[in-house]
Amino acid sequence: VMIEVGVDASGKYVVNGKTLADSTVPGISAALQAAADGGKEPTIVINADAKATHQSVINIMEASRVAGYTHITFATQASGAN
Repeated sequence: VMIEVGVDASGKYVVNGKTLADSTVPGISAALQAAADGGKEPTIVINADAKATHQSVINIMEASRVAGYTHITFATQASGAN
């Protein structure tokens, strides 16, 4: 199971395409657990906007840890034209 977590420059979090109303660490953690739907050890894919704050990325990592998910990776950002 892969769960994609996006965060943009304004600090808005999106989990598997759903915008989170609660952008606190417990809120993100609960959204991750809901997205995992009881699956064992999902991989959390962090897709952070280039202008997202370092803290917003740390929040996702902390939320993953709180949820008990240790497999975390970062989506690669394509730069420029294909």
